[in-house]
Amino acid sequence: MAVYSEVGHLQDVVVHAPGAALARMLPRHTDPSSPDYLLFDDLVDVPKARDEHQRLCAVLGTVARVHQLEDLLAEVLVTPEARASVIEATVQLSRLGDKAAATLESLHPGALARTLIAGSVGGEIDGEHLLPPVPNLIFTRDLAAVVGDHIVVGNANKLARRRESVLTWALVDHHPLFAHLKVARISEEVRRRGGSYPLTIEGGDVLVISSSLACIGASERTTMSTIIRLAEELLDSGFSRILVAEMPKQRSSMHLDTVFTLLGWDRCVVYAPLLKPTHREEAHLLRLRRVGGHTVVEALQRDLLDALALEGHPMQEVPCGGGHPLDQHREQWTDGANYVALGPGLVVGYARNRRTAAACAEAGFQNVSTREFLDIFERDFAADAQALLHSGQRYAVHIVGSELSRGRGGPRCLTLPVGRAG
Repeated sequence: MAVYSEVGHLQDVVVHAPGAALARMLPRHTDPSSPDYLLFDDLVDVPKARDEHQRLCAVLGTVARVHQLEDLLAEVLVTPEARASVIEATVQLSRLGDKAAATLESLHPGALARTLIAGSVGGEIDGEHLLPPVPNLIFTRDLAAVVGDHIVVGNANKLARRRESVLTWALVDHHPLFAHLKVARISEEVRRRGGSYPLTIEGGDVLVISSSLACIGASERTTMSTIIRLAEELLDSGFSRILVAEMPKQRSSMHLDTVFTLLGWDRCVVYAPLLKPTHREEAHLLRLRRVGGHTVVEALQRDLLDALALEGHPMQEVPCGGGHPLDQHREQWTDGANYVALGPGLVVGYARNRRTAAACAEAGFQNVSTREFLDIFERDFAADAQALLHSGQRYAVHIVGSELSRGRGGPRCLTLPVGRAG
């Protein structure tokens, strides 16, 4: 099991349902000037967000095994070694006293998992407060990136997300779902240095185009020094080229997948103002490859789509917001460019981005709601994933995401693929 594309048949995916961590957020957690800021722009209606997430999981489950992160964490916390390492790292990171540490040690695995996520004892909304909640855990994509047969464990750029890295390491080290993957050397190095090493990376910046080509965003959250080190390792492991898109260091486009995602082998959705600049000299794109045993870094005076075509992957552009001057900005803000592919011809986005959905239809996709898609899957394909994915039909399933999008993340952000076929 590995990941060698963005659009091959999704087989295993990790998600995390909205719950107590979001319900425990207060207005100060949405204030960027507050020391308690948790990276959300607004408070979320948790029951509605949970319902939206369940609809996403229902679509994912038609083709893939869907793994809930909280369940995986509870399973590994049965292991004494995993339990001890997670508690120790959490105590150090959050500077907890002896009493709080003893409380964590007293909890059974399920309650400990819920406590580490929600920050309150047992994960109860009104339970004793021990830690800040980690509401961004719903965006599992950023926890790690599976590239080929390697897993790059994220080193979060923002302090509010550092405990997520602790939980991710517990899964990678101890859960059999990740046993087949090789941990990237750069991730191990960052861990040895205690996570404070200024090499940060988040999975939303890593796109696997093919078995020989990856694309990484040098964004607000992923540093160029990390990318260079990771690129060296990927070139050692069978990839032949790495494209690096230099991006503005801003929240509105915090990851590459907020402005560019794949809809198929030859289609992609693009936020043009950032990725297709008017003048070539404004394009900031690097290509890393091996020449004579040495890594060569080249500056390409072309935009990302031109570079992909040069590398043998021409793409039909689907413009975020339909390319409309107003709507492209509005819909990028609500994750119009953030689609996840479940397989060839099957993608998921947010219904609220209507102009982008219309552009998908113009590119050959049939736009359907969750209910319409599930009915089609049962009626026309007898609930057979292979029949669906090999039918030649293209479906863009648009789920309601009015609450989920408040956290600045779309369906790709909400999913961590662990294995794809093809």
